[in-house]
Amino acid sequence: MQANKLYMRKYCITFPAYSFLFLLSACGAAKKTAKPKDIIPGTWQSTPIAIDGDSKDWPSPYPNYDSKSKIAYATANDGKYLYVTMETGDELTQIKILKAGMAVSIDTGGNKTPIFTIKYPLPNENLDLEMPQMGNSDKNAAVHTARQVSQYVHKAIEQANQYAIEGFNTCDGGYMVAQINTCGIKVKARLDEYKELVWEAAIPLKALYHVDSLSATSAGKPISICFNITGLKAPKGKGVDNVNGNMNSGMGGQGGQHNSMQGGGGRQVRQQDNPLEHLYNATKTWKQTGLAVHP
Repeated sequence: MQANKLYMRKYCITFPAYSFLFLLSACGAAKKTAKPKDIIPGTWQSTPIAIDGDSKDWPSPYPNYDSKSKIAYATANDGKYLYVTMETGDELTQIKILKAGMAVSIDTGGNKTPIFTIKYPLPNENLDLEMPQMGNSDKNAAVHTARQVSQYVHKAIEQANQYAIEGFNTCDGGYMVAQINTCGIKVKARLDEYKELVWEAAIPLKALYHVDSLSATSAGKPISICFNITGLKAPKGKGVDNVNGNMNSGMGGQGGQHNSMQGGGGRQVRQQDNPLEHLYNATKTWKQTGLAVHP
């Protein structure tokens, strides 16, 4: 509870009080030409960022926030790496990412066409979390559920030790997080002291642009980054299809949004009436920025 207060204080945002529970798809979107007025000046990183799942090297709070996906994010670069980070203190979002995975894509043309993609964490189909009845208002049950969710997140983050990269040609494939790949890409995610899930990556500019260093003409060159989170598929017959049912059967799938549910007695319950709605919502968060050159 203290960690959530710290998170809300950090971003001045109040998250839903009922935050529980559980991606992977390409960040594909219709190609959109970058316009000069849309390009945000890049951020020069004067000292290298340690890819350790700790936000200490980044601005606090993060400069960008997407209220739909409930993630904060930032980017920067130095003469060698493009640095990308995302963090979220929302437990539903954490579980979606840890259960079904996340894809971060890059368009070096500043558009919205994924060229390079890092899939991390990868989907984990072996993790299940049994939830109590949604209609249960027992405070003790709520505390028990919160403890279950916390334990689940910690277990899931320990198992998030693999990633895959696409579009980098010679180094495409799957790797262990601790493994050194030939492109020099580094990734890491973990829970910090505020119970926020922090995701970081360092991608060599040589892997993106095939140059050893940036020149003055690279300043402001547009680049886009996409954080893609896919909502889980709601189960049929059990789980959220019945607002008085248990969630224990609904943690295995992944897919699109759940638009409506059958309530008790055949009553139609709208998605927004479901406190777990965010669990089933797919989100794509694009950040368009520019490369920075040493001042």
